[in-house]
Amino acid sequence: MGGSVPSFSIHDVIASLPAGQLGFGGMAGLVAGYAAKKIARLLALLLGLLFFTLQILAYQGWITIHWQEVQQTADGLWREAQQQGWLEWAWSIVTGNLPFGGAFAVGFALGLRLG
Repeated sequence: MGGSVPSFSIHDVIASLPAGQLGFGGMAGLVAGYAAKKIARLLALLLGLLFFTLQILAYQGWITIHWQEVQQTADGLWREAQQQGWLEWAWSIVTGNLPFGGAFAVGFALGLRLG
């Protein structure tokens, strides 16, 4: 069987769900999750291109990269972020004044899935 995976877009999902069924919180979460995933993909692409460019410049001998120092700096930033609980902080800002936080969270997860 040459079964193909059905494809669907965010437009298909939005069109199939009545706004009242998903609610404002769910729709806001869907849009925020969709945008978050698109932005994360763009940032990953840019970070990869930056790394690739730096490696080319280093290979050509135009620059010298001290990877040990880069790693120490990144480790320090990562530890600070973990101590501050930045994910919890960011999530509390996103859902802070929302009485519909549950619907927002479901919509956000759906938006991430569709993005």
